[in-house]
Amino acid sequence: MIRSRRIIWSATFTVVLGAIAACGAQQVKAPLPIAGDQTSKESEIVAVQSEDSATAGDPSAKTFDILSLVEIGVIDQPVDAASRVGDDGVYFVSRTGTIHRLDGEMFEIDPVLDITDLTEGEGERGLLGLAFSNDGATAYLNYTNRNGDTTVASLAVDQTGRFDRATLRTLLVIDQPFHNHNAGDIVVEPGGTLLIPMGDGGSFDDLLRRALDDRSMLGKVLRFDPKNGEVAVLAKGLRNPWRVDLFNDRLWLADVGESKFEEISVLEDVSTRVGTPFSDATDIGSSPNSSTATSVVDFGWSAYEADMRFNDDQSSPSHTPPYVAYRHGDNGCSVSGGAVATSGVLQGRYIFADYCSGRLWSIATNSSSTAMHLHFVELDSPTAIVRAHDEIFVLSLGGNIWRLNG
Repeated sequence: MIRSRRIIWSATFTVVLGAIAACGAQQVKAPLPIAGDQTSKESEIVAVQSEDSATAGDPSAKTFDILSLVEIGVIDQPVDAASRVGDDGVYFVSRTGTIHRLDGEMFEIDPVLDITDLTEGEGERGLLGLAFSNDGATAYLNYTNRNGDTTVASLAVDQTGRFDRATLRTLLVIDQPFHNHNAGDIVVEPGGTLLIPMGDGGSFDDLLRRALDDRSMLGKVLRFDPKNGEVAVLAKGLRNPWRVDLFNDRLWLADVGESKFEEISVLEDVSTRVGTPFSDATDIGSSPNSSTATSVVDFGWSAYEADMRFNDDQSSPSHTPPYVAYRHGDNGCSVSGGAVATSGVLQGRYIFADYCSGRLWSIATNSSSTAMHLHFVELDSPTAIVRAHDEIFVLSLGGNIWRLNG
């Protein structure tokens, strides 16, 4: 286990999720888990029918109108989902500290894992991310512990999908100086290493200036090797990359903005990036021996928000601009990423939403055009869009889980 020494703790304002830090939205009271909840055949949301100038002349855009969202069940505050090889089930994460298995059209009665004693699912904290090893035998968790620190842990999963709590092992702990901007996702690479996106430490305006600080793990994309505990930095300059998606060697990052913009960024050629090794971690996951490396991609926060200068005392000469950015306003104020569709009419497109506005869009991933095509409006507090078993699921902090059809 790698542990970084705490040097500061400060109270700050509490908002609903890392994904909604820009909004200042109020806490949502979500329903309790519904054991054995079945698919509601009547609960369906049809895609908006619109003439979108952004996709004018694109014949495939006409098929987008057949899309719908079908509610498959309700759990308490869902924030993530994952699937594993050799298992038809889909595993949904409740921020409160439980994981629930959807078997076909029905949630199993009991959670497959309960770590409510290890975390506090409130504000932007809780059980936030789940991923499985490539053989499906190990589950990796990303959660905030009782001190509020980011914790990466592993545990065994048997052939029936039962999580063996007795095997839970803490792999990495990173001190969090504030309550918010914990990010929380976790991704397993083809080679078995883990990608861990980290927020800038919280509060506001990158208060501690950690996102571009090469001595800090905060505001970075980390590669972590669970076999030997080695950590490398692949990218920096991130504010709060709440949800990420690794597809075709590109890591899609939905980075929640501060005052004016929401950002979708892309880390290209992930498998070939060596990054900068991180060693001798001290205060808030910082290393006095780390040095700037050209292999580390710089997404610019907090020298920039999107393409606009933000903190004048921060420097980002190699700033990589976002793939897509949208202004706060009618489109919302907090991006909820995001996954690339691998089937259906949106195949090959990245799908994302906004917590504040409830709008859901897609963008092309293999085109020079990055126009946002609107598909759904006024969804209830969408917290994440995730892919599991080649299906896209839309999660609401209010408890609803929808499957994207079409």
